[in-house]
Amino acid sequence: MKFRPLSETKYVWIIIILLSIIAIVLKSAYRQYVYTNQINDYGIADASPNFFAGLIIVLFYFTQYQKLTLKAHAMFTVAGLVGYELIQGSIFKNNVFDYKDILASILGAFMGYLICSKFKSGPVFNLPDTNKSKGFSE
Repeated sequence: MKFRPLSETKYVWIIIILLSIIAIVLKSAYRQYVYTNQINDYGIADASPNFFAGLIIVLFYFTQYQKLTLKAHAMFTVAGLVGYELIQGSIFKNNVFDYKDILASILGAFMGYLICSKFKSGPVFNLPDTNKSKGFSE
């Protein structure tokens, strides 16, 4: 895929970077705090990286020129994250399968899809109508 110019996507990149920082803080500092103090946070510390992964990957839709629809991009995001979750136990010895991670991945991609489809024509996600002129449909 070819990336769109930074002048068109700078706000999307800022959102992606901020969400990445939030995901890193939740994975490292918050998770360690919850485990150390034995706090029951209903699995948020464990599943938050998967939620943010789905959300961030769907947001990447707006940084590249696309031949796919947003819905197809979100579905491929879910398929990739769920596939990773299913095979991670056999590839990475320290990781364990967890259904909450799958639910968080699906929820994150779905939330990303809802947010992006709602604000697709706004100033932050200013996606030009180049797809319609090339024969692609949304």
